[in-house]
Amino acid sequence: MTESYCTNYQSCRLVQVSDFPVSVTEKEKYLRAFCEAEKSAWKQCKRYITKCSLGFCPDFVLPDIPLTISEIIDKFDEEEFDK
Repeated sequence: MTESYCTNYQSCRLVQVSDFPVSVTEKEKYLRAFCEAEKSAWKQCKRYITKCSLGFCPDFVLPDIPLTISEIIDKFDEEEFDK
């Protein structure tokens, strides 16, 4: 692994979980565009930003999701409440 990979690469469920809820094509696109790209790219990844902000990242958060951190928290809370 080169130093240009995201610092969350080893722990990110998008990268590490084989049945993460995206297609193989989408996963490969995200890996190339964010996870395995230069720091300037992965610092724009919403999964990276969310983990840095909250200490965790829900599976529904994709690298290019347009939600703010507040909206992600609200959605996470709604999902947890619905369980």
